Amino acid sequence: MTGVELSGVFYPLRYTVNAVCCLEEKMKGGLNTLLSSGLSSVRGLLWCGMLHQLPTLTLEEAGDLLEKHLSQGGSLQKVADALAGCLEAAGFFHPGERA
Repeated sequence: MTGVELSGVFYPLRYTVNAVCCLEEKMKGGLNTLLSSGLSSVRGLLWCGMLHQLPTLTLEEAGDLLEKHLSQGGSLQKVADALAGCLEAAGFFHPGERA
């Protein structure tokens, strides 16, 4: 199962076409752009991947999880890499294809 560990807790992520479309509409950008952007994109990608298991999760709550992780010494780049890997595993990219 693909996912990301934040603050010592593993969160399974599932990226669906509908969830990614929702994210693109909300963030006003395509997936490739979101993968090469900053903190708000990482927060959005985290939120999007968590929607399947936590459908009432808000962007702000996803941000709170990310903030806690960072405040405990976690790496934003490692989270971003894990999210990109999960998107790749879901079939949105082939190895080496993402931005």
